[in-house]
Amino acid sequence: MGKKDVKIKIVKPRIPKRVICSICGMRQTFRKEKEHWKIVKDIDVNITLLLRVKMVYAKCLNPDCAVGSFALPIPGIKKWARATDRLKSEAVASLIDDNSTTPRTARRLNRSFNTTGSKSSIDRWKHQEADKYQSKEIIEKLNFSGILCVDEYKPSRAKSYDLIDSDGETGRILYVTPIEYLGRGLIKEHFLKLKSLGINPQVIIFDMRKVFPNAARKAFPGVLIQHDYFHVMKTIHWHLRNAMAEFRKKLKEKGFYTQDLWECRWIILKNLENWTSEDHKIMQRLLNIYSGTVIEDILVIKEQIRDIFLKSQYKKEAYLRRDELSSNPILKQNQHFDNIFKFLSTPYFEYMVTFLEHPQVPRSGNSENVIRVWRQMEKVRYGFKTAKGRLDHLKLYQISKYLEGNFFKT
Repeated sequence: MGKKDVKIKIVKPRIPKRVICSICGMRQTFRKEKEHWKIVKDIDVNITLLLRVKMVYAKCLNPDCAVGSFALPIPGIKKWARATDRLKSEAVASLIDDNSTTPRTARRLNRSFNTTGSKSSIDRWKHQEADKYQSKEIIEKLNFSGILCVDEYKPSRAKSYDLIDSDGETGRILYVTPIEYLGRGLIKEHFLKLKSLGINPQVIIFDMRKVFPNAARKAFPGVLIQHDYFHVMKTIHWHLRNAMAEFRKKLKEKGFYTQDLWECRWIILKNLENWTSEDHKIMQRLLNIYSGTVIEDILVIKEQIRDIFLKSQYKKEAYLRRDELSSNPILKQNQHFDNIFKFLSTPYFEYMVTFLEHPQVPRSGNSENVIRVWRQMEKVRYGFKTAKGRLDHLKLYQISKYLEGNFFKT
């Protein structure tokens, strides 16, 4: 059979002796009020399958009922629907599980299942399914670990930022909130919103934004705060890159060849234990050329700073290692190195080493991985058009990926 072959299947409801009104809930004897036929699209891999469905309406015998009649239920077909539940489920699953778009899903339905579904219809099915679920109910089933990771990111086609919240232990996305700007009041409102959704963390991990700690403590008194180690080292690497760029610029002004530094800049900043055998050979050659220069100082400073966080056993020891760093004469020879120590000397250093005092607190969060996953969903559709569309997609993603749920289950 070809794709143009059409099969029409007759579907009729079972006529019971007694029925329950779907509006008032009264159990009563069946009495037919009216009937009509409608065509409903279904999926089939071989032919175009259309269902000719007989809709039978029962008269409600309750005089106080808001309606005079109600339709007898037909499994897999809603009262006003022109498509079966499994067709809608397949379309929504394509959007969520396959991370596809509405145009691609429409073409897939036509190509693989010999049926049609417009972009607007598929989008409507998605929102209708998402509207069945509340974020609070979904979050409750996710069994939040108590470790909350918060990070900001800028969605595609958006002028403002979103805050994305995830479980620091499981890596699951919990909630996404649009925020006009990263002000203290708006951040506090965001945390209070999380609290209303049943998210009450014992630990919060976020980046170096100064507005986060006070807002978090006001919304969640007694919460432990940890600055993400990834973001701490990201700031330090930014200063180290500036020091390297400034050194390279001075060499170029004097006419020296500096292309080797440019090509090896990421190896210089890479953690020593991650160097390959080839990296060791490259660095040995570089150190023979740049011994006693900023390049060698960068390697020394970088390892000393990492030792503060990786080799300290207690919070007090981390403070001692940091203070020992101040006695290093290298800091005074370079403004960028001095900026690093100023950064580590701020009152926020306390939040950088919380994990040393509380073993249950992770040193790093998972926000960057979570944002990477979320951006993959945004990329294929060039960003979500509305905040509701973004949240609806998240709800269905949570049900599908985390709760292993099936759409259109009754």
